Amino acid sequence: MVITSLRLSLFLLLGASSALAAASCPGAPAPAYPLRVASGWSAMPVLGSLTRPRGVAVDTKGNLLVLERGKGITAHTVDGAGCVEKSKVVVDDPNLNHGIAVHESGKKLFASTPDVAYEWDYDAGDMEVKNRKELITGMLGPGHNTRTLLASRKHSDYLVVSVGSGSNIDDGAFVTSTGRAQIRSFNTKNIDTSAAFTDDNHGKIMAFGMRNSVGIAEDREGTIHSVDNSVDDAYRVNVVTSQVVDIHQHNPAEKAYTLGDPSNANASFFGGAPYCYTVYNPADITDQSLKVGDYFALQPNSTFNDAWCQTNAAPPALVLPPHVAPLDMKFGTHKDDNNLYIGLHGSYNADTTVGYKVIVVPGEYSGGRWVPASGVQTPSTDLLANQNEANCGTGCFRPVGLAFGEDGEHLYVSSDTSGEVFLVKRGNGAFGGFKNHPSHSVLTLAVALPALVWALL
Repeated sequence: MVITSLRLSLFLLLGASSALAAASCPGAPAPAYPLRVASGWSAMPVLGSLTRPRGVAVDTKGNLLVLERGKGITAHTVDGAGCVEKSKVVVDDPNLNHGIAVHESGKKLFASTPDVAYEWDYDAGDMEVKNRKELITGMLGPGHNTRTLLASRKHSDYLVVSVGSGSNIDDGAFVTSTGRAQIRSFNTKNIDTSAAFTDDNHGKIMAFGMRNSVGIAEDREGTIHSVDNSVDDAYRVNVVTSQVVDIHQHNPAEKAYTLGDPSNANASFFGGAPYCYTVYNPADITDQSLKVGDYFALQPNSTFNDAWCQTNAAPPALVLPPHVAPLDMKFGTHKDDNNLYIGLHGSYNADTTVGYKVIVVPGEYSGGRWVPASGVQTPSTDLLANQNEANCGTGCFRPVGLAFGEDGEHLYVSSDTSGEVFLVKRGNGAFGGFKNHPSHSVLTLAVALPALVWALL
């Protein structure tokens, strides 16, 4: 009777553990932190123990490319379910730190250090590179050191490059010749050897005054968009009392912009930094009547004030909560997917932890570009998030790079601090067991239990 009961208990436990095992890719690691995924979606880790994975891309053969900061670029073949089959190092270079892109033809690979954007000839079939070329140089500077790269699909000769500001509030952001806090578009066919980032003959300004637009993306119509990390430690000098008011907990908003055509760059597009920022919580600014999405000046004066900002800074397409730190954005590539996906790396400059997740913003295509479904305040839905965001001050999943597979069904998400890459896809099928990720102890049980069963029976 005891043996029968033990067998029954073990059978039930084994059945549960097998369901967990079936929910994962063969050889894939357990998730480092407990996660939750939106209803109607599934998620699972496909890679772990990576060296600070940042940018991710998918080549024309469906291989997953991961830029690992301090290591280089690794390539991973995947099966039809999106699971990784085998891996190799493609570029061994510890100086690469963030940006990665694949040319529309699949025959060129781009990646960046804080100073240089490189180009290689690339063979997606063998996942091999050769003939490295310094394509864009002279980007090294103080402050933010990521250099995001986007290879346009519609305008395949163009590479879009984003460089952040030199400090939290950088006066050079308003001076285009500094090469800071701006996004430029380069016609790679016209670059014979290498081009300095600030060379206006090669790099056309798409936007300046962009405090730190780490995320840039192209919608299916070929329009370029960016998502910007706004100022920390924000304050407001009250125009009536001259009192300095700390407003940083709830202002300013992070925001997304619609930049336009990389082959016809708008050199006058001004994102506001270092003078103008976007209202998220109007109640904090008591000396003016402002609304969400309006611009305000931190320290209004006779030149740079709220009215000047509202007139001269480009309006955002979408606002996000302060401090969520958006690091990548991708538009759905499937024909039925009009959503925008944004990875939020998470806060450090707020008392309450916020961000640390991937969100989905509904939208539509109008006038040859993507627009949010309900305007600048379009609400988002959490797609992949930590089960307890409040614990993120001590460690959790922190998304960085996003990349869709060629069919638009598989979304890969890197998490740099946990060294992971996740696969997110629609449906509650094979990966439904990971709607709430089990703990390491449960997954360990799934592996150890079969041996225990046969030892006891």
